[in-house]
Amino acid sequence: MPDKCLRCQHRLPKSANYCPSCGVSMALAATGEHPIVDFERFFVYGVDLMCLAGTDARFIVVNPAFERALGYTAAELTAEPFLRFIHPDDTDATVAEVGKLADGTPTLAFTNRYRRKDGSYVRLHWRAYPEPGTGLIYATARISTA
Repeated sequence: MPDKCLRCQHRLPKSANYCPSCGVSMALAATGEHPIVDFERFFVYGVDLMCLAGTDARFIVVNPAFERALGYTAAELTAEPFLRFIHPDDTDATVAEVGKLADGTPTLAFTNRYRRKDGSYVRLHWRAYPEPGTGLIYATARISTA
């Protein structure tokens, strides 16, 4: 581990994964092919729930905000279809919304309930964008208080 950031030369704390000055990931800085903005860091430290999912109703990757909100690990959330975590009364509407996304229609406002690991439910308010031709869905959610 270098003692200075390879991008900006800022002195690094021990075991730093990211430079506190420029924000670059140490792994990217080591390659010399780092972006101006480190989107991995944005994803990891994001307060909102962020994910990449498929139109097959499976999470591909979820950020740590999912674990904080729901109590499941990323491995648990990606191991099976996300419909398993949906409140039974919200399943049909969720399937219909995924169908719209599969047809290319972005989700601007959709709310459903997700089961937390402790058995309680939390209402999530979603925004999602389908990537044409790939079956991928880029989505964010916030806990809804309404």
